[in-house]
Amino acid sequence: MNIQTNIIGSKLALSFAQTSQREKIQKWMLRGAKISEKHVQIFGKALLENHIQPPVPHDIAISDLTTPVFSDRLAMFQMSFLSAAGTGNYATAAAASQRSDLVINYERLSLEIDQYAKDGADIMIHHKWLEQPPGTQDKEQLTKKKE
Repeated sequence: MNIQTNIIGSKLALSFAQTSQREKIQKWMLRGAKISEKHVQIFGKALLENHIQPPVPHDIAISDLTTPVFSDRLAMFQMSFLSAAGTGNYATAAAASQRSDLVINYERLSLEIDQYAKDGADIMIHHKWLEQPPGTQDKEQLTKKKE
């Protein structure tokens, strides 16, 4: 299932990159497509090494359209949501797996997705499409203010 969702994610990221007018978002989307393609290769290799045929992707074609159909804001939200869902899928797969080699792959790849999602959130915060999440205050700094 993770192979199939990564194939869909890769195609969505490519199509969003193709129609975005912002270079930073294009680069982030292309990075997401490359991450998804890499994950498909890793999962596919694990299946093939065990003589299991990986799922064959449906014929998903991307048009040559470059005119934005969706706003960058919506595209970023969609890809951020898919990244979060992917991390959840990997955690569930790791918890259900009895093979330590696969668990290591899921955890390693989850870290990559987490960093990608964080970079996407930073882009959305920069464009004011997402609020900065609340953080904690530096307690030592607060102490020094009183002095």
